[in-house]
Amino acid sequence: MKLSKRLLLSALVATVALPIAAFAAKGNRKKNDSAAITFEVADKDGDASVTQAEFIAAFKEKLGEDGAKSKFASLDKDNNGKLTKEEYGTTGQDETPKKRKKKNQ
Repeated sequence: MKLSKRLLLSALVATVALPIAAFAAKGNRKKNDSAAITFEVADKDGDASVTQAEFIAAFKEKLGEDGAKSKFASLDKDNNGKLTKEEYGTTGQDETPKKRKKKNQ
């Protein structure tokens, strides 16, 4: 009887502990991803703007070369071949999630 109680208790602990560990690991991964590439990191020459070449170099691993080119083009609102800090800020890197509006019940 003692063995079956131990097995039941072990199964219960495993059932509770595994989802908690998976949830904690997922939270850590999100923290590391969001702080990966800041404007200052992408601006290699320190001229207060990010050129297409700098942007591609910074995001090539994350988006691939074609993806980085496409993303740069969508962010470069004035089509001058450089991103300002304001234009770069729309990459989603440092944006906080928007709160959902609750439906009235």
